[in-house]
Amino acid sequence: MNATTQAPVDGRSARWARHREQRRAELLDIARHLIHESGPDVTMEDIAAASGTSKSIVYRYFEDKATLQQALGRSILTSMHAKLLEEMRALESTVGREPEPDERIHAMIRAYVETAQRSPGVYRFVTRPSDGLNHFLGAVTRLVATFLPDDLPSRQIWAHGAVGFVESAVDTWMTELEEHAAVDAREDAAPQSSPITSDQLVTRLVTWLMKGMHA
Repeated sequence: MNATTQAPVDGRSARWARHREQRRAELLDIARHLIHESGPDVTMEDIAAASGTSKSIVYRYFEDKATLQQALGRSILTSMHAKLLEEMRALESTVGREPEPDERIHAMIRAYVETAQRSPGVYRFVTRPSDGLNHFLGAVTRLVATFLPDDLPSRQIWAHGAVGFVESAVDTWMTELEEHAAVDAREDAAPQSSPITSDQLVTRLVTWLMKGMHA
């Protein structure tokens, strides 16, 4: 007989853990949709009401708004990473070679800009100054570093600087879009020049960053 006996798995504990994880995912999805529709200023009370439960129940799964912010950031990053890997595989299959650094950076920035443009409310929520934002940008920095050439000096420093630059530029661009839309909505508004498009923004950011990489 084996001297070490493995403890039996508690089926009820496993089921409860799965239920809790499923419920947390459901609440996160509800929060994402609510923030997408109503903007980044939604409260935990709003999320509780939208999910048909009480605020105290929501706090069982998310300790505070910063915890919710981190969870949404991780969810967004996971989606971005999956999309990037898919694009890299498709590009490699099409051209028959490993993507160049500028192609990788272009795909990364495009994914970031498209994520912000697809849901400005969620993006604003995730990128509000807080520990949640630091966690999100830190994770994006680590992801960017994996897309950089191995021989690039100080890869982590470059990635950190690039992410901060892109985040600030995208934030400014989105503010310009919002201000432009607000002015256009006024009946007495004078004609104004349109902000650059998302494609133009991505191209310019890639150009500026790649020049810095080879400086």
